Amino acid sequence: MPPMPHGRAAFRAGPLSVAVIMTGGTIAKSYHPNEARLFNFERKIKELIETLRLDDLQFTYLDLMQKDSLDITDQDRSRIAQAVAEAAKTHDAVLVTHGTDSMAASGETLCAQMDSIPVPVVFTGAMVPYAVTGSDAAQNVTEALLALRLLPPGAYISFHNRILALPGVRKNHSTLTFEEA
Repeated sequence: MPPMPHGRAAFRAGPLSVAVIMTGGTIAKSYHPNEARLFNFERKIKELIETLRLDDLQFTYLDLMQKDSLDITDQDRSRIAQAVAEAAKTHDAVLVTHGTDSMAASGETLCAQMDSIPVPVVFTGAMVPYAVTGSDAAQNVTEALLALRLLPPGAYISFHNRILALPGVRKNHSTLTFEEA
């Protein structure tokens, strides 16, 4: 990431239109009592965002898919990239919520398929579902939304108080967070 002038981030004030592309993943899993397991079947991301005070953000939600990231295929990654490209035409920023196991791969696909990314695009997710006590979902989404105001155009992963530029990011399965590859 390029250094900020005078050590300051370039905060973009005023209303910001944000496209939220939801793909599923742990962050959006809910407990289904009839099946006694967690899986994607509700729009938890919209619920989470609506609990935050975000007076000057305007959201458009796209429920693209509800998949565990281990089940996301190359074709799904292309769909995500296409959805981001379309959203970037009409929004100031794009937030992609995604499962952690293949988030970096989807970010790599986005970078490979888009010659130029005209707005900040931030991928985030959670290690623990939003619906479960102790989740990191609210922290990660809040930080990702702030990152959309501060970052220059490009693709990033925001996770556990870190912002990492794509491509070149990987999940560390030992520490359960993301790092530079």
